[in-house]
Amino acid sequence: MINSSVGISGSVGRFGNNDKFDVETVQIRLNDLMGGSRTKLVVDGKVGSKTIGTIKDFQINVVRLRHADGRVDPDKQTIRAMNDPNSASTWQRMSIPPEANPSTNVDEAKRDDRMMPQEKLLAKEAAKMGESDAFNEFRRELIDKSIPEMKKFLGSIARAEDARKLIAAWSQLRKWGFSVSEARDVMKTISGMRGRQWGALDVIGSSTSKFGRFLGTLSGKAGAAGHVITMIEVADKFQQGDYLYGATELYKHFMGKAIPWAGMVEGLQSLVEAIAPGSVKNSKIFQVIRACDPIGLGASGVDSMTTLVLGTIHLIQTGEIDTARLNRLVARMKQGPTKVFAEMGEELGDSLYEMSRWRRDDWSYAVKSIPGFIASWF
Repeated sequence: MINSSVGISGSVGRFGNNDKFDVETVQIRLNDLMGGSRTKLVVDGKVGSKTIGTIKDFQINVVRLRHADGRVDPDKQTIRAMNDPNSASTWQRMSIPPEANPSTNVDEAKRDDRMMPQEKLLAKEAAKMGESDAFNEFRRELIDKSIPEMKKFLGSIARAEDARKLIAAWSQLRKWGFSVSEARDVMKTISGMRGRQWGALDVIGSSTSKFGRFLGTLSGKAGAAGHVITMIEVADKFQQGDYLYGATELYKHFMGKAIPWAGMVEGLQSLVEAIAPGSVKNSKIFQVIRACDPIGLGASGVDSMTTLVLGTIHLIQTGEIDTARLNRLVARMKQGPTKVFAEMGEELGDSLYEMSRWRRDDWSYAVKSIPGFIASWF
């Protein structure tokens, strides 16, 4: 029977901080709760396979965790259950699950001992995040299978923050419904970004980022991994300043697909800004791409062509340009996805007018017009 609460200053168990006093506190409390059907732990302040197995036993039978991680964290579910007087009777009625068998945890401990430092850092940070399941799956699917890209990827982990970003990205991809193979392909693509991968992982791992929100719209859709991989590759090209190749690949991949174009472009811009802060000096590049929605731009194109044909007929019949019709077209363009082109046209028109006023001995107009136009857009 327990009649007081216990607390710990740090985590205890697998990949825990395992302060000696905290470990002893957990061992004593588990002994108090387990009754006579289980083997008592030796209270020695050391975490071994028996302590981890007993924590898992408690988590499965009392806390009812779907995937027990063998770890007790301050102010979390397991320690709260250990302070609940009703936990003793609940636990004592339950049989010991296979996951809590000491021999199982001995094998796991041996595997843990063979981990490289970066892998241990991943495991530790995942446990802090409550993402031990995500880490175990990541290890099983990417690390244990000795995928070359992952070895380089792991070798680049230098900070706890890096480890958290990697686990968060993997976990978020899986939550969005990406299969293991799809999530693995995305990770392999990111691993080739040569130092820029952490920015990409940051936006992928956040469900509230613009890129994350776009990924959320792909949940459960066929070809989702291909869309994400294309965007990562295009973002990498944009970051390098190769907008022509990047834009070409973007249209080749997304043309004819039921994808929210504006959301995709917004997500792409946030991805570029994340992998290379400050590289996107002028967002008007993305305004142009956003305006070039294959569906929305098509409707505007028909409108523009119709207006030009009617204007040409009017010119032939009357000898005059129908400026009112053209002005109405510009007004309509400004209300739709082609707004950016209408604005560019007006600025270019102003610049051409300035050029017409140049004098051979006075280049001040040139300074005021064309360079300013070019600088503002490119």
